[in-house]
Amino acid sequence: MSARHRGLVIVLNLIYAIVLLVLGILPSVGDVAPRIPDNVAHSIAYGVQAVLLTVLFMPAGGIWRGAFVAFAVALVYGGLVEGLQILQPQRTVELSDLMANSVGAAAGAASMIVAAHFFESDAKR
Repeated sequence: MSARHRGLVIVLNLIYAIVLLVLGILPSVGDVAPRIPDNVAHSIAYGVQAVLLTVLFMPAGGIWRGAFVAFAVALVYGGLVEGLQILQPQRTVELSDLMANSVGAAAGAASMIVAAHFFESDAKR
């Protein structure tokens, strides 16, 4: 990955992490979040984060290591954001949100592994 593309990937990851943090600590996200179930929103949000993080970490260690590190970072970050909700009286820390975060992060990382292998085998043809 070129330095320019790597810089773009870093910026996208930072912006996305900030958006997740802001949404995680707002007193209420009812007006901001689309009308989808909370656990689905968590899964989608952390799935996207895992995809972005895999793109960031993949060049350093390959797709498997990049996806694993991306999953772990997304899981820890989701836990930290969820834990910060204790500071908001209107919000609650929920184990189901953490589970949804982990399912989404796993799905995002796994989809990157599948996509990498698909494109790798397609390039060999």
